[in-house]
Amino acid sequence: MKTIINAILRYRVLCLVMVAIITALAFPQLSKLEIDNSNESFFQQNDQTKVRLEEFKETFGNDDFIFILIDTKQPIQTQHLNRIKELVRELNDKVPYLDKITWIGNVESITGQQDTISIKPLIDNFNLSQQEMQQLRDSIITDPAYHDRLIAKDGNTVGILLEFINYPDDSVNPRKETPPIVEQVVANYPDLTTYIVGAPVMSYQIDADTAQEGPIWLLIALIAMACVLAFTTRSVIGVVIPLITVFIAIIWTMALVAIFGFKLNMLIIMLPTLLLCVGIGDTMHVIAEFMHFYLQGTTPHEAIQKTLAIIYKPLILTTVTTAVGYLSFVFTDLIPLKELGFQAALGAFIALLVTFIFALPLLSFTRLKPSNKTIVVDGKTKRSKDFFDRSLILMCKMVLLYPKSIIIGFTIAILLAVFGLTQLKIETAFIHDLPTTDPLRQSFEFVDERMGGSMSIEFMVKTHKEDGVKELATIADIEKLQHYLNSHPMIMQTSSFLDQLKQMNRAVHENQQDFYKLPLSQAQVAEYLLLYESGGGKLLDQFVSFSFDMARIQARTKSLKLTDIQKLENDVNHFVQQQMPNRMIEATGGLSILSAVADYLAWGQLFSFTYAFIAIAIVMSLALRSIKLGLIAMVPNLLPILFSLGLMGLTGAKLNMIMVTLAPLILGVSIDDTIHFFSRYQYYFKKYGCYKEAYLHTVSSVGRVLFFTTLVISAGFIGFAYTKYDGPFIFALISIFAYSTALVTDFLVTPLLFSIFKPLGAETQDNQLSDKASLEQLVINHS
Repeated sequence: MKTIINAILRYRVLCLVMVAIITALAFPQLSKLEIDNSNESFFQQNDQTKVRLEEFKETFGNDDFIFILIDTKQPIQTQHLNRIKELVRELNDKVPYLDKITWIGNVESITGQQDTISIKPLIDNFNLSQQEMQQLRDSIITDPAYHDRLIAKDGNTVGILLEFINYPDDSVNPRKETPPIVEQVVANYPDLTTYIVGAPVMSYQIDADTAQEGPIWLLIALIAMACVLAFTTRSVIGVVIPLITVFIAIIWTMALVAIFGFKLNMLIIMLPTLLLCVGIGDTMHVIAEFMHFYLQGTTPHEAIQKTLAIIYKPLILTTVTTAVGYLSFVFTDLIPLKELGFQAALGAFIALLVTFIFALPLLSFTRLKPSNKTIVVDGKTKRSKDFFDRSLILMCKMVLLYPKSIIIGFTIAILLAVFGLTQLKIETAFIHDLPTTDPLRQSFEFVDERMGGSMSIEFMVKTHKEDGVKELATIADIEKLQHYLNSHPMIMQTSSFLDQLKQMNRAVHENQQDFYKLPLSQAQVAEYLLLYESGGGKLLDQFVSFSFDMARIQARTKSLKLTDIQKLENDVNHFVQQQMPNRMIEATGGLSILSAVADYLAWGQLFSFTYAFIAIAIVMSLALRSIKLGLIAMVPNLLPILFSLGLMGLTGAKLNMIMVTLAPLILGVSIDDTIHFFSRYQYYFKKYGCYKEAYLHTVSSVGRVLFFTTLVISAGFIGFAYTKYDGPFIFALISIFAYSTALVTDFLVTPLLFSIFKPLGAETQDNQLSDKASLEQLVINHS
């Protein structure tokens, strides 16, 4: 290591030039980053959830839709019809990837007259008299084929349904392209009160918010960290070098993300800020130790060499353990978590590299000395105690004089956290993460309240034989399931090919509403389906497969929360098992995918944390050369995770896609403080042979820096508070709580564990301190 440091210092100008060149080359790559928050992006190619969705799309087409609700605020009139007709025509001309647009002006109408069946658009003439309009409106809002699908029962709200072809497999992201075009077209009709919903709209909004908020998170983090660094270090180099070092590491990491072709999402857009918070600690430790030696009168080169001699092993170890914490995400089944784990681990090593080849060469040019008011030189410089000193002295007194009180306090906290952990729930509803004043959430809620529902879940009924869905037994089961779905409180309405059969049966019986029901014989089913297709009906291919071996039931719902989605799926599964146990029915579509994501989140949280805990414990045991010491090191890092998740459960905060990263992140970051704390503890125990003496020297030497790094890292997470989504905001609060708790746990719990288990060996007899008076005097001496 000494040879490497000498080489870096010898070629320090070359190192700085090389860093500048690499950064200049990396910066243009950032423009190539793309954002993708689509549901499909969560799953691996062979995942059964994705396989079912792909099977559905190949058979029935795209399940994506955009629903435009037009509130006429009065029973729809002729002028409304003509205006909406113009809107539909413009949408059809300008919106890409459209399969078809459906509204009451062009929806299929199946009528019968004598022996003739007519299948044509519901409205032929848009220039209706007031009386004709009244008759048309009354017939539409009472027809189960249309009301609450394309028109509300009160006639005051009309819907336009945009359905899409299966998206081409190319570089274009249709969900990013179509919603803004729809919004632009709708904006040309300011006289219409419109609400636009659907999965593409939500996906587009999340992508747009992610792109907008990500840089702001980073900017706020930089400003907050700069302020805290200035307050704590009171030096120019203490502010400039850490921030520039980590900022360069962020640019290099994100450039590699672009080069490797990774897509950004709500998780990965957090990566720059996470790297800023994680990577800055190493640079702060380097600068703190450098200034310690530099102020003793050594040259910058000598100060750097002495600094690295003490902390290069902790620096490498903290980077390895942080990377291990991130890499635990690669064991999950969700692609965004896998990618975040790999990229964050890569970023941790890049941050260490930049510290060596940029921060150290830059430090070697140091000539400006910070104020002695904030620096202790070898324990000899006299200065007045500040808040940080008093806080550290107070914690030392608590540990040495009142260990039982600390044990009781932490025991109570652990019990509360365990109870809170049992109350923790997973939630992935992005719409409900938005404030109630957000226009997008208001649009979804309006559609949910007035008509049809803004989301959907699809059910595939598989018979595994040609013409299987034409059989009366299959039709009866589909009707039974559709009837159950329509009666479920979370379902707004359903659609299946039975709707066409019922309309055909009604048409054959001269449009009598009493015959809006299924035909009674197998022959009638075959006849009606043939008549429908030969008469120009175009909806069957959306609801049955080409060989009639599979049928689809679409269930439109409100924008449900995860617990509601899971309850709905469980209810349907229970109904199928009880009523039709031999029938194969599979759920897919947007809501089903959200439910699958939640399951992966739950198991991913458990697996990633377990892997991280075991891997870091092994690394710590090897690095500290003691299994006992390695396991003890994990305790003060396990408690903050327990306390944080317990607090979420107690306060009702939900474990969403962002929060699922919390446990491994806390473990990967908080272990850094523990490594520095343990390294100094070992050093001073070897020197003094007394655990209490070693503890006091450890706190007085490295405690202040740990205090400062925790403050700076916590300040960095303030950036996540600037968001309209609940997820990043709660993530920021819980992260700050976690890292603060980790620091307190290191200071209070670690020395108690050392005193109880004595992992460093037995104390020398002369240095055993037991009576209160001698302990008080020991604290006073170190104060």
